Amino acid sequence: MKLTANDFDRLTETQMEWNSLTDWKEQADRFEDTINWNHKFIYWTENYASTLLACEYLAQQGDSYSISYDEAVNQYCFTTDYSGSWYGAGVRQ
Repeated sequence: MKLTANDFDRLTETQMEWNSLTDWKEQADRFEDTINWNHKFIYWTENYASTLLACEYLAQQGDSYSISYDEAVNQYCFTTDYSGSWYGAGVRQ
């Protein structure tokens, strides 16, 4: 299955800078699994199937990712260096 950048955008619910001024490490206990603190962005999805498809897009692009579950919002999430269309029209930072 070949996924597009538009597919990726539709699979994700919320996107934020991860490795930024917000100190996410202070909230580490809200994330279930190992998460990459060095990635630049975090994305949340509606369900695990959307997470897997979005991460498949990243894999097709050669981008790394780290999947977790955010207990604070009860959603799956993942970190990556891929910026998506919300931040610089998908330009890699």
